[in-house]
Amino acid sequence: LRNQGMVLAEDNTKMSKSRGNVIAPDVLVNKYGADTVRAYLMFFARWQQGAPWDSNGIEGTARWIRRVWTLFTDPVSSSPTSASDETKKNLRRRVHQTLRKVTHDFENFEFNTVISSLMELMNEMYKAREAGAVGSPEWNEAQEIYLKMLAPVAPHISEELWTNYLGKPYS
Repeated sequence: LRNQGMVLAEDNTKMSKSRGNVIAPDVLVNKYGADTVRAYLMFFARWQQGAPWDSNGIEGTARWIRRVWTLFTDPVSSSPTSASDETKKNLRRRVHQTLRKVTHDFENFEFNTVISSLMELMNEMYKAREAGAVGSPEWNEAQEIYLKMLAPVAPHISEELWTNYLGKPYS
């Protein structure tokens, strides 16, 4: 049995309608999208502990989701596969290290560190992209594995990128 922590109001009190301190998820979903709200709920606190809600914290998660989108959709200025073998080797190593960590963290309900690991890997992928790794087998593998790890956190954007930008069949 694993108990989840409680999301508290910003003033550290229990959220309740009678107190009028409930954060309406529909408003947040309309503003940020379901994936961003879902990812923020998984990221802002350890699953078992819970924490007070931070209205400003969701902006960081929204930036991360936008950067993921940009990583996959923006055209590349460097020539494909111009990256050094070392760059491609480092990318592959980092992807598989992240995959191992994310797998462990999902199994242990450590969702906040899953997202943290995905953020770190995204930064590494941006570096590899700038170094010219796009189009290489290592880059293609990194994209596929990244989206598979991202799917439980942000299923809508993952599916969109999987089908429309990687050209894969609907998952």
